[in-house]
Amino acid sequence: MAIIDGAHIHIDYSSPRVRDRIIFGGLVGYNTVWQAGAHKATWIETSKDLLIGDKILPAGKYAFFTVPGKENWKVMFNSRWDQHGKDEYDEKENVVVLEVHSETLENVQEALTYEVEKIESDEGAISLTWERKKISIPFQVRTE
Repeated sequence: MAIIDGAHIHIDYSSPRVRDRIIFGGLVGYNTVWQAGAHKATWIETSKDLLIGDKILPAGKYAFFTVPGKENWKVMFNSRWDQHGKDEYDEKENVVVLEVHSETLENVQEALTYEVEKIESDEGAISLTWERKKISIPFQVRTE
């Protein structure tokens, strides 16, 4: 959990390991919906509204899904936070959708890891790192 400008941001996820496998473009196919963790869908909870891209993510709890691509990923915050895997995923329940660039890392990140980083007093980024990929989703805490 992290606190940025009074917003409590918590991420709950299962952390699979690489174990000498090809993850992106292998175990997790390109251009297919992924629950961004193992087994159940990853969920993210915020106690304040966040501005992500040009959209507001209202305070609450959301399932987090991605569609990995070779260079860019689509990320989705979905109102049904308590889903098992991606089988129940319905794009009609997405609250915020945006595209982010993925960074290719020099070294392998064995375990899937999420972090919430503070960038400015009211700004941060949610990052996902696994295998040789990292994505960051910048946000601003809304106080209005």
